[in-house]
Amino acid sequence: MAHNGAGPLADDTSGRTSGARLAAIVAAVGGSVRDDDHLATLLQRTAVLAQDAIAGATACGISIVFGGMTYTAVHTDDLTLRVDAHQYEVGEGPCLEAARTGETVRMGLDDVARNWPTFARLAEREGVESFLAVPLRADGVELGSINLYGTAPGAFDADDEAVLQVVTDTVATAIGDYARVRSAREVATGLRDALDHRAPIEQAKGILMALHGVDEDSAFAMLSRESQHRNRKLRDIAREFVDKVSGGEVSGGEVSGS
Repeated sequence: MAHNGAGPLADDTSGRTSGARLAAIVAAVGGSVRDDDHLATLLQRTAVLAQDAIAGATACGISIVFGGMTYTAVHTDDLTLRVDAHQYEVGEGPCLEAARTGETVRMGLDDVARNWPTFARLAEREGVESFLAVPLRADGVELGSINLYGTAPGAFDADDEAVLQVVTDTVATAIGDYARVRSAREVATGLRDALDHRAPIEQAKGILMALHGVDEDSAFAMLSRESQHRNRKLRDIAREFVDKVSGGEVSGGEVSGS
């Protein structure tokens, strides 16, 4: 989804995100990660928040390094998938550079063309003119990068880079305990598994939102509390809840009835 003017989280028509607004973004993204399902949901929320926080962002994705390969774990639209796929295919580009080197990459199309000419030609065909990629690591574990793409020239500046860095640091803190007792491979494997099993969680959130008139974050919090209380995976709690609601076994749509 393209942004024209200020993003939904910006404070004025300049598209800037103030310190107070940034604090709200950080609070929305923060929270500890208890299992693979929480990690997948956290990354998806992060991608949406990062795009909304920066007015010049047309698309956002999070790339994860797995067994020497890189893949797109979450994305806000198909443009992200196409641009990322071009990078993976030719083995070069800003998101790969950030993930490999641990250095932030902020460039326009001309700079990208000087560094990675093959990828630049492919990105130009997609209409992408601006790139911002911040490495994602947790407790010394290199996980990948958070990537923003803009269709306007000069879409990102130092302030945008600072905003994305704060969001990325907050996500890294949330992931920290989870990654500390796992290898990078285990984190990536668990994430891929969680992404393959997201349907029940999305269905359960939708039911809770409809029945209780709550937003997506509140619905997810309800599922998370039940998952923690019962010490079971989020996807299993969600699947049981959806099955019981569908069978008319849950009164009022309470998660505890699952």
